[in-house]
Amino acid sequence: MRKSNAETAETRKRILSTASGMFLRNGIAATPIADIMVAAGLTQGGFYRHFQSKEHLVAAASAAAFEQIRALLDAATAGKPPREALDLIVEYYLSQHQDTTLGNLCPIANLASELRDADDQIKEVVTDGYTRFVKLFASYLMRLDYSDYLGVAESIVSVLVGAVSVASVVTDPVLAETVLRNAKNTVNLILRNAATSTSLEQDNRAAAEV
Repeated sequence: MRKSNAETAETRKRILSTASGMFLRNGIAATPIADIMVAAGLTQGGFYRHFQSKEHLVAAASAAAFEQIRALLDAATAGKPPREALDLIVEYYLSQHQDTTLGNLCPIANLASELRDADDQIKEVVTDGYTRFVKLFASYLMRLDYSDYLGVAESIVSVLVGAVSVASVVTDPVLAETVLRNAKNTVNLILRNAATSTSLEQDNRAAAEV
């Protein structure tokens, strides 16, 4: 019997969810299509009814992972003041080193070495995920009156992604915690030292009075 559109969509969603978790935990190269389909409770032959290739699946699974992270961040920060929301996002992102549940893992930080050699369709998804993460920070920084809110957001995201990437590969748990703690402190320094429109106005006024 031919599957309904709803059943087909549900099957695709199951493959995506399974693949996303396996890629993030085990790596892309170490996760063959056959293993994904078995884990999803499906036959390997059905894969190509939903995806053109493994690369197509990696791109779609990465997009799904970014969507999941964004949904969780939006839920966690709903109704929070801008600075509190920023602190929550930083804590949440850095916590993925300890909390490896699927929705908490970022493809950029956890698959960077493999994504570097990925094809263009995958890199486009990763670029979009990075850009959206930067814009999320920028939206709060703008509300806090930071003058270069986009530049500050890019700096913060670079610190967070780099820290999680390093923490995930070092063998010493104490060192990993130190890396993450330093990242949090660095973000706070960036926020403290970056100029707001108000501080720039005060500096300009003071310079004019000299």
